[in-house]
Amino acid sequence: MYSIFSSYIHEEFFNFNTKEFKEEILKIKFKDKGRKVSNYGGWQSNYFVSVEKPFENLFNKINFIVEDIKNKLNINKKLCLINFWHNVNGLGSFNAPHEHGGTVVSGVYYVSIPKNAGSIVFLNKDLDSYYSSIDSYNQYNSSTWKIEPKENTCVLFPSYLQHYVEPNLNKKERISISFNYGF
Repeated sequence: MYSIFSSYIHEEFFNFNTKEFKEEILKIKFKDKGRKVSNYGGWQSNYFVSVEKPFENLFNKINFIVEDIKNKLNINKKLCLINFWHNVNGLGSFNAPHEHGGTVVSGVYYVSIPKNAGSIVFLNKDLDSYYSSIDSYNQYNSSTWKIEPKENTCVLFPSYLQHYVEPNLNKKERISISFNYGF
């Protein structure tokens, strides 16, 4: 048996001091009203298109991973950072199902994650209820795939992959940086 049309998910732990990221994001939140896209109850910054301190080393590392994904997918064009934004989600905040159309690789870097902050959940729109007789689910037969966020971890995935973020059930804020790469 082999898998066709499979999707990659790349999850990697980084070794950054997240305190500086958190302080900068909260500074931006104080000045920026933000925007509402897929977020309910949380704050999402406006888009950024150029990377400045303190995020330069973070995106240098992400660029390296994106280049590896590009090579594995045999893409012959350069993938560049299109945009990124910050997310701060308090108690009860979540993100509705969405995808990142018009780009190739998307991802999220988790800056500050309390317990029960809500997982990112990927949806397989191709699977339906006829899988009701399955004994145990895996990456081949699941209609959803859940990744529990961990501080200082980056998750990259195909931009077309629909996903949502479960509600934060903690009084402490879940803080992350989301991004898109494309041509």
